[in-house]
Amino acid sequence: LRFPPFLSSRAAPKTTAAACTRRTASATLRVAALPESAPVSAPASTSEERPEFSPPAGFAPPVPKRFAVKDGQLASVAGAALALPFRLGTGLFVLGYSVSLVSADKIPSDQYSLEFLGLKVKETSKIDQCRRPEKPIEIYEFEGCPFCRKVREMVSVLDLDVLFYPCPQKGPTFRPKVLEMGGKKQFPYMVDPNTGVAMYESDAIIKYLADTYGDGTVPIMLSLGLFTTITAGLAMIWRVWKGSSYTVSKLPPQPIEIWAYEV
Repeated sequence: LRFPPFLSSRAAPKTTAAACTRRTASATLRVAALPESAPVSAPASTSEERPEFSPPAGFAPPVPKRFAVKDGQLASVAGAALALPFRLGTGLFVLGYSVSLVSADKIPSDQYSLEFLGLKVKETSKIDQCRRPEKPIEIYEFEGCPFCRKVREMVSVLDLDVLFYPCPQKGPTFRPKVLEMGGKKQFPYMVDPNTGVAMYESDAIIKYLADTYGDGTVPIMLSLGLFTTITAGLAMIWRVWKGSSYTVSKLPPQPIEIWAYEV
């Protein structure tokens, strides 16, 4: 699933259940779930060539259709969209994102770019000037938690590779692990294998990520204290706290990858 150029991805499955986020030219959210006994593969070297992909036998390209909401899903989509006015799309753009209109010859012919009035839209950011984690950062959290949402927004802003471990209420897999590692069931909980840092508290995690993998600045909508937390909670209220309670399930043998971003 490809998104506009301001939001890209890099896949790097790691331990048990996870989600990885990487954003340079497009946004990517990867959710991966693996059994505890599954072998861990080493992260791919950035110097390796990109693998080539081809469609499976008998594949037929989908017929273009007008945008539409699937029958029965309008209320669900509308409820999720209500987050936008509360959070103002905080996780929609990467750090230092900006656009400008340039002549067509300023954009390589093989590079995608939007066109406007005969000009090309050039997109830039500060991400390529920031440190990148060699190993994915581990964050234990769950949907429906406003504090966790704040951290997910910062992950999107910084275009980081992150393993999100889902820890809903009564979750038997990763929620107990947080108690074992940190001494209490409090979320979100972050472990950075690149620096050896582990911590609770959403605001502390956000500041750590900004200082370590950004330019030290925190977006205004993530730096307003109680107001930030309240609006993060209101952004999810129409979803009736979905994702907060555990549903009996089994871990897939291979990672599930989802390209997305937090708004």
